[in-house]
Amino acid sequence: MLCLAALTFHAAAMGNKYEPNKLTTAELSGNFREPPMEYRPFVWWHWMGSNFSKLGIRKDLEAMKACGIAGATIFNLASAVQESHRPIENNPWPEQTYRSEAYWEAIEYAAEVAEKLRLKIGLHNTPGYSTTGGPWVSERQCMQKLVMTRTDIEGGKRVSVKLPQPDFPVFTDYSGRQRQATFYEDITVMAVPEKGELKASDVQEIPAKMDAQGLLTWDAPKGKWHIFRIGHAPTMSTPHPLPDDIIGKTLEVDKMNAEASSFHWDQMLGPLKEHVGRYFGKSFTHLLVDSYEAGEQDWTEGFREQFSEMHGYDPLTMLAIVTANPEHPMSRKFSTDRSATISRMFIENGWKTAKEKIAEAGLKMYWEPYWGPFSTEESIPIPDLPMTEFWTGGDGRIGGSFVDIANESGKNVIGAEAFTGRPEMSHYTEDPAFLKKSADGVFVSGINLLFLHHWVHQPFDDRYQPGMGMGWWGTHFGRNQTWFRPGKAFMTYLSRCQMMLRQGKLVSHQGNILHRETEDADIFFVVNQGDRAATETVECSRAATEPELWDAYSGRITLARQNERVRVEGNTKVTIRLRAGQSMFVVFNHKKASYKKAPAYRFGKKTRRTISDLWDVAFEPKLDEPFSIKDYRLADLSYSSEPRLKYFSGTARYSKTVELSTEDLTGKRVIIHLGTLNDIAELMVNGREAGTLWYPPYEADITDFLRKGENSITVAVTNNWANRLIGDEQYEPDFEWGMDRGESMGRAMKAFPEWFVNDSPRPSQRKTFVIWSYFRKNSRLEPAGLVGPVELSFQEIARD
Repeated sequence: MLCLAALTFHAAAMGNKYEPNKLTTAELSGNFREPPMEYRPFVWWHWMGSNFSKLGIRKDLEAMKACGIAGATIFNLASAVQESHRPIENNPWPEQTYRSEAYWEAIEYAAEVAEKLRLKIGLHNTPGYSTTGGPWVSERQCMQKLVMTRTDIEGGKRVSVKLPQPDFPVFTDYSGRQRQATFYEDITVMAVPEKGELKASDVQEIPAKMDAQGLLTWDAPKGKWHIFRIGHAPTMSTPHPLPDDIIGKTLEVDKMNAEASSFHWDQMLGPLKEHVGRYFGKSFTHLLVDSYEAGEQDWTEGFREQFSEMHGYDPLTMLAIVTANPEHPMSRKFSTDRSATISRMFIENGWKTAKEKIAEAGLKMYWEPYWGPFSTEESIPIPDLPMTEFWTGGDGRIGGSFVDIANESGKNVIGAEAFTGRPEMSHYTEDPAFLKKSADGVFVSGINLLFLHHWVHQPFDDRYQPGMGMGWWGTHFGRNQTWFRPGKAFMTYLSRCQMMLRQGKLVSHQGNILHRETEDADIFFVVNQGDRAATETVECSRAATEPELWDAYSGRITLARQNERVRVEGNTKVTIRLRAGQSMFVVFNHKKASYKKAPAYRFGKKTRRTISDLWDVAFEPKLDEPFSIKDYRLADLSYSSEPRLKYFSGTARYSKTVELSTEDLTGKRVIIHLGTLNDIAELMVNGREAGTLWYPPYEADITDFLRKGENSITVAVTNNWANRLIGDEQYEPDFEWGMDRGESMGRAMKAFPEWFVNDSPRPSQRKTFVIWSYFRKNSRLEPAGLVGPVELSFQEIARD
């Protein structure tokens, strides 16, 4: 049992006030089946190198609208990506370079189409997905680091010695490319005596004793001295993964320097406003800063003064001391103070400058404020939308105090980069059932706006599918996904959750339960992420009317006490038994608002009837001609000896007629159980849509669709891309393979083939087209189709 009085987190900063313009419980109920656009998830829309087209932009945005997406953030990336940019060769439109005329026309067109569709779009601030920079950043404006050389001398005489200039830094990017700095500037020269109890007053700062060529002429006091020539140079860190034409021409801006940061944002925003400004605040709403991957920075103009003001001693003097003597008692404190100064300058001069510049343009700042040399805790309150992230394969939980800090700073909406997938897990095999666990985990952590990673822009003709990818990264959302159309049910689930999780204020999030409070209701989100049934209890401290169950999977609202898996004590305590992987909203309504609730039942006798496993099946391959088989015996398609079934990817429509009597239907609810299927099923009964089943157990109450006599049942089952992709590996490639990262991660297409670029007939029997292949000829096929057994259960309604 979970007692709310014992919960430790309270959104104290929000007091007793609720955000205005939020929905009453009655309004929530009216929007629960189809949430308004503002509550739907966004996507990260990756434009790969020069591969973008107006036709593809329009089709992508129309598809987003159709499947329940509210908008997108555009990223300008390399034509292909692994750890970073690994461009594919022979791109069909090489003239469409970053910020070319064609590029701006495409961005403007995207904003125009989004406006017509009432979608919202934005842009990642820098080319690549990290962090802040561009081809407009010079080495002097780049992130800076301290560099130094040490020369040892014997004093007691005039010394004339050449102090070597520190080496120019060399930056190695995530793809292994190296780039060396050419800019360097001296800061000072420090002379440190070699002695035991070394104090700051023992150090002499002598920059005037060194000429422009590095020649030191100094009347050195007696003893041994360590001479440090200290300067700064650019780190040469670069945004990544970059559009192909600007690789090697781009630098990360100095984030500790307000002037440099302002310059970056001016260069970024100026041309954008020129081309898209009329859509600012309308269809074009935000700029994003993705998670920090720009590396370390420890110097900028004004650093010495900032450090001294914060900590009361000179950092360069101490740097010389602890470099000469790493065991010096001040070493640890100096390291801590140095980090604190860097963090402060990142925040004040980098991130707050960014927020100001973005706000001046009439846009919102979205930001993942972590992984950098700055305080995440102090950074979370800065953006309009603080964001975190979760990857597939885990439970989706957001650790630490991220959500707590965001709520304490008044952020009611908290975003997350959602379902990022490594190549070992994202093989075009992802489906909603696989994704639900991590979605529930992030929701119960307090996140309430997802940005799906990823929706890659598809610029080419529709016959090239799955089409463009983000190199080896997933998850593969988008209009070319096999389950794109039935997958709308999953998007609706996400939207329902997000709508409920934005109401009122967050009270607590602990374990498997989240609690929000509105003026007229207490809303609990309860999840079971385990692989077996589990019981959870929620208790409301405010008096309530009948507690209700709001099921985001089905869209049904029922009275809790009518459900046979629920125990209600009074009107304030609910104990619910959740199936493996199930989630539920428990709502305590404090106002007697009237809205429709679906009936729920407790049952008496239950009987089951197995439906014959011979079905008529209409196969609709994603990339081939449809075909039909009568009296097909249910089986996993991947076990078939027929290539057209074994390597099938698409939708198979299973049809059957079932005879039912008056006795079958009187006083009973009829549940259809589909048994085993892969991956998602659309159910029709007597020509009417009876639901989309995307998570096990694949079952639905179809009583209201049935009639005495003959009943037609159609189950349209859509599987993923894997088997068709493996089928194509039985043929020789009609392109050249590039880098091979092994069977667990896949291999790249080296270059777009000439037949593709020239729009010539394809010279092979291959049907799919991908720039990254996860499969080999002998890769394991994925389960596919309806396996069953399909059963009907007749459940007598218990009479009180």
